Amino acid sequence: MKHFFFVIFLISTQLCFGQSELSTPESDCKFVLPWTCDVCTFNWSEDCVNNLPSGTGILTVFHGDDEIMRYEGEMENGKFNGSGVYHDGMNDWKGMFENGNFVNTNSLIETGTTMIDTTSFNETADWEQKNIITKQIDNLYFTFPSEGYAYDNREIYVEQCIDAIKANSKIINVPEFTEFTKIKFVDSKKEMLLYANLFISGGAVNIWTRSAHMMVSDEGTESEKRIKPPIKHELMHMVSMTAWGAPPQNNNWLNEGLATYAANSCSGYTVAEIYRYFLEENMLISIDKLTSNFYQTEEMIGYHQSAYIVEYMISNYGLQKFEAIWKSGFSSFESIYGIPFSQMEATINKQIIELYPIAPEIDWIVLKKGCK
Repeated sequence: MKHFFFVIFLISTQLCFGQSELSTPESDCKFVLPWTCDVCTFNWSEDCVNNLPSGTGILTVFHGDDEIMRYEGEMENGKFNGSGVYHDGMNDWKGMFENGNFVNTNSLIETGTTMIDTTSFNETADWEQKNIITKQIDNLYFTFPSEGYAYDNREIYVEQCIDAIKANSKIINVPEFTEFTKIKFVDSKKEMLLYANLFISGGAVNIWTRSAHMMVSDEGTESEKRIKPPIKHELMHMVSMTAWGAPPQNNNWLNEGLATYAANSCSGYTVAEIYRYFLEENMLISIDKLTSNFYQTEEMIGYHQSAYIVEYMISNYGLQKFEAIWKSGFSSFESIYGIPFSQMEATINKQIIELYPIAPEIDWIVLKKGCK
């Protein structure tokens, strides 16, 4: 399962999906949060000019007592402008910002605590020819390496992509997915970094550029060494965000939960079985952490726990309410579903025990490494 991503590169582009104007009563300073959060507050360490954060300082955004966003650097007229470091539950950026947007002007990309040198993709002084093959099928434009395991299995992967889009569209009741989409298969993490800006194995989707990148390789003859791309998961991100838009940040758990539920398979287990195991072992994550710092939770727990909750919400309350909560944010949960989340969670836990009186015996050490 590791690693699945949907990617939002620009902060300001989230504005078209809703925003919140936060203010500090003591100074009447204002900051526009690029997603909807009715209960968020913020703090700016320096002075405000014309009621907007300006200068060099630290801006922090809180959801209750939890810090969910931090920016340390230069600001102008309430926007990140100049040198700075930005962090939220999904992004870590260090470099230059212009008018609220991150502009990577450095040759080193910071991924977690590792600095990756991106200056040596071509280690010779000569031009390097990259051989690829392409094929367009209706609205889908496929790119593959011109040799190797991905190339040899290209027809299989193309068919899997088409089938995944059809199945995902059916899950969320989209009549037909017709958006032009680029799907590029690569054979190494180095290629993922070059094309998707992420040094990962697995897959990534960028909804703004209408592109999906999938890594697939066969590092040896043993099947367990093969890197299988998370096609259904990633393309659910593309289908759902095309239909409903990118959700507010406090709904990252719903976004990843829906994509994980769409795949509904991890090392031979369904999301329901994995949820039951986590419940038995007292490993479930609180909803406060899921909604405020989803990408900082334990990945395999957060994704599968959210997936089963999504399955329950859709199966028992329908797509109309799920779409509504997706768009409006978690703060609207009780007004949409008519009950507090704690009540729904209690019902989910009761029913999963009835469904699986004996929890599956899962090796957490093995599962934690990712789905096979």
